[in-house]
Amino acid sequence: MISGILTQEQHLHALRLHRRKAVKVLVGVLLGCAVVGIAALAVGHHFPGLVLVGGSLCGVVGAFVQSRLALPRQIAKIHRQQASLHAHYTYSWDDEWLSVASEHVQAKRRWSDYIKMRESDELLLLYHSDVMFEVFPKAWFNEQTQINEFRRLASRATG
Repeated sequence: MISGILTQEQHLHALRLHRRKAVKVLVGVLLGCAVVGIAALAVGHHFPGLVLVGGSLCGVVGAFVQSRLALPRQIAKIHRQQASLHAHYTYSWDDEWLSVASEHVQAKRRWSDYIKMRESDELLLLYHSDVMFEVFPKAWFNEQTQINEFRRLASRATG
């Protein structure tokens, strides 16, 4: 059993972890466009080269600003609006079920209802769909063996 209150910082880390793969793809595409733009400049195609390089740099800056400025403000606003985010959640589990209880919710879900899991140093995310997930801060777990058991059950269900 684990329990805790999801902090604004943990929520922010969860959204960054959720977005990490998409941001990496975006930055890779933008850097590829910048390389093509530099090659275009090198062979004398100045206007297309400048457009590609400039657009790529603006895109990378935009992704950084979104992650470091806009997303934290958005999370702060969500935490002010949604009272359930301030609730104390308690999770328990066995080999078949994951249960959650708080003053706002009581639910019991099969591990097999989850489709994937993501993990960082601070968090585990269990996904209901590609965009809906539950956040499990590792700080809520009592010991590493508890994290390992949770990870084993989640990864067995998510394949």
